[in-house]
Amino acid sequence: MTEGPTARLHAIRIERKFKGDVLQDIFVRSKKLHVDARCLINKKLKKATSFGKNILLYFNDYLIRMHLMMYGSIRFEKEYSKPFSRVRLTLFFAKDNLIVYNAPIIEIGKAEEIENILYSSYGIDPLTNWDKNRLRKMILGERERKIGDLLLDQHIFNGIGNILRNEILFRAMINPERKVKELSDEEIERLMENTRYLCKKFLELKLKGKGIKPILLIYNQKICKRCGGNIIFYRQEPNGRKTFYCPSCQK
Repeated sequence: MTEGPTARLHAIRIERKFKGDVLQDIFVRSKKLHVDARCLINKKLKKATSFGKNILLYFNDYLIRMHLMMYGSIRFEKEYSKPFSRVRLTLFFAKDNLIVYNAPIIEIGKAEEIENILYSSYGIDPLTNWDKNRLRKMILGERERKIGDLLLDQHIFNGIGNILRNEILFRAMINPERKVKELSDEEIERLMENTRYLCKKFLELKLKGKGIKPILLIYNQKICKRCGGNIIFYRQEPNGRKTFYCPSCQK
């Protein structure tokens, strides 16, 4: 699953390559077309950004929203390198094309309308609309939720995926099974600080062309890098996602 920092990386790369270029033609395979996609032809790419796991491309008053989920990919290429049946979107520019394969969500419509839905449906993105006070209130409003499950709720932690959630909890020294009502103010503060720090750090490394593996302290690990004890692996309920935690360091 594409996490927030990866979505932002894609947006930055798209903007660097195509910003200001005129769209010459478009192919799209989607049921989320609120306008005729050809309305974008002859318009310039004004901006590319992200909101959570969504990649947003602005063409004047129109917006393309993409969500890659698990298997979607973006390539810059003149010819299709994968079977055409996998193509969900092609943006034809003069020098190169932007091709999206296997993305389950491609939405095209008026920018203002899509933005209104996005910003009312999703929570706090550490890279876009960071607001610690609002986030704290949203967390405290879910007193009966397990914190390990809450971190995957895009209505609150927008852009956080499974790798980030494991790393955030480890650095905040919080057991993923604890409920929000059991957390102290200090623990919630650590949770929020590490959420923003790790999103920024992941993006920083990706922009430098580096992988995130060297800074992973617990995800896919067997021995705790802090205390040397055994890391426990299981699939947390109700989300069913891979969960790693150190019983000595995370209370």
